[in-house]
Amino acid sequence: METLQGISAAETAKTSFGKGEQNNVTALATWIAAESKGMRFNLPQGHEQEKTFYEVGKRLFFQRGGPHDFACASCHGEDGKRIRLQDLPNLTKNPGDGVGFAAWPAYRVGNGQMWGMQQRLNDCYRQQRFPYPGFGSEATVALGVYLGVNSKGSASVAPAIKR
Repeated sequence: METLQGISAAETAKTSFGKGEQNNVTALATWIAAESKGMRFNLPQGHEQEKTFYEVGKRLFFQRGGPHDFACASCHGEDGKRIRLQDLPNLTKNPGDGVGFAAWPAYRVGNGQMWGMQQRLNDCYRQQRFPYPGFGSEATVALGVYLGVNSKGSASVAPAIKR
């Protein structure tokens, strides 16, 4: 990020979503997603560290905790879950249709903002009553690897519009 795009990681990490360098990161992710629209996910798992991050992401996805004993899997671990009249994608399997991980970044109609995956994960953590993970933390990278590998074959539909 720093070498190729000239975006300061330290500055980005301390900036709120929707401001300063965070806007630049979201804009860059949105542009890349638009250029990648229709391409199929195929995250590699050949390197030992890639496999480790997948396994850590999987553990984090199913880890229950907080005052309500939630996990990512509480909402996204099986078919047929609904919240506020919205069907939630099962992110433990490959839906192949881009409704889950492949649909981000997305324009959030409810608040009129473009959100990247990091902000989506932070909002999920907030809803689970967990502390926010740091921007680009190993936890969010591991979750991204787990979700990305599970999305193998899904076509990118991003940037998408989410209600």
